[in-house]
Amino acid sequence: MPHQVKRRGGLAASAALGLALLLSACAPGAEGQATSGWDVRAAEREGEVVVYLNTDVHQVLAEGFRRRFPRIKARFVELPASQMQARLISETDAGEPVADVAWSSSMDIQVKLINDGYAQTYRSPEAKGLPARAVWRDQGFGVTAEPIVFAYNRKALKDSEVPRSHAALLAALRDHPERWRGRVAMYDPEKSGVGFMYMSSDLQAYPDAGALYGELAKSKPSLFVPGAALLDSLAEKNLLAFNMNGSYADWWSRHRDADIGYFAPSDYSLSIARVAFITRSAPHPKAARVFLDYLMSDEGQARLAQARLTPIRPTARAGAVGAGEPRRTGAAGEFRSGTSGGIAGPMAERGHRAVTSAYNLINLCLYL
Repeated sequence: MPHQVKRRGGLAASAALGLALLLSACAPGAEGQATSGWDVRAAEREGEVVVYLNTDVHQVLAEGFRRRFPRIKARFVELPASQMQARLISETDAGEPVADVAWSSSMDIQVKLINDGYAQTYRSPEAKGLPARAVWRDQGFGVTAEPIVFAYNRKALKDSEVPRSHAALLAALRDHPERWRGRVAMYDPEKSGVGFMYMSSDLQAYPDAGALYGELAKSKPSLFVPGAALLDSLAEKNLLAFNMNGSYADWWSRHRDADIGYFAPSDYSLSIARVAFITRSAPHPKAARVFLDYLMSDEGQARLAQARLTPIRPTARAGAVGAGEPRRTGAAGEFRSGTSGGIAGPMAERGHRAVTSAYNLINLCLYL
């Protein structure tokens, strides 16, 4: 009898210890972040997370991540969105080392990569703080909500001359072609993933978008891939930057050139979310979870705001540009969780034909 009591006592103690360990593993592993302790410990053993991204403003974010997780080294590789897509596909398909996290403002490319099987599922405990439209299949997570604006040179354009809407810009290009010839800057829709996405968004949102892009093409615009060079061009020769990221324009106006003004067009406005996902073949999957959760955490969202990117969590938007809800997000509407509609759904056939036609028109007019 004493032997049975001792045995039962030992089993009870083992069960209690096991339960304590399980609860410890499930509990948050870092103060201010909901990632499980199990994932955090595993991430620290992995020791590194590699992130492909298409922005150069990650330094503030990297500093915060390093302070919170000193045992996890974050390495960032900057690539244009289309190059990121090609590299991720080729590395994954060839079984070569690939990034742990892909993070890009080219929402349509990101969703296509997810739908094509290049992401893995993660039911993030931090995702509950995001709007429903910002999560796709527990794989893609939109962590910013950045308005798309027109930026202009205050010295070169009087307020009365600034086209405040897409319709006004179309009229200005038609009525005063010499005034605008070679004086508009925009993302290159052939080389820039976000440039193509903005164009496709306009073609679905604005009935006269085909005519607008035709007039833009006739005006021989300056085409760019990096946003910094695009904004720089406003100080040199260009009058207007068409479809510029509002977060960039705001930071540029505050810190680099006070003569740069910007505004959301009055007839309609677009907004993008930078979408992050864990890659299917991530070499450091637990560290990827920790980094992804950091992006969505209160501190990570505040760091995004410091880095001139408008965070998607409303509580982190104080003082950030474009703090309102986006009227449209990405190439085909909104990101919606658990549906086939919105940006995660297929582009409408009419929209696809319009994109193709406008793209061909721009190429024709620019390179004749």
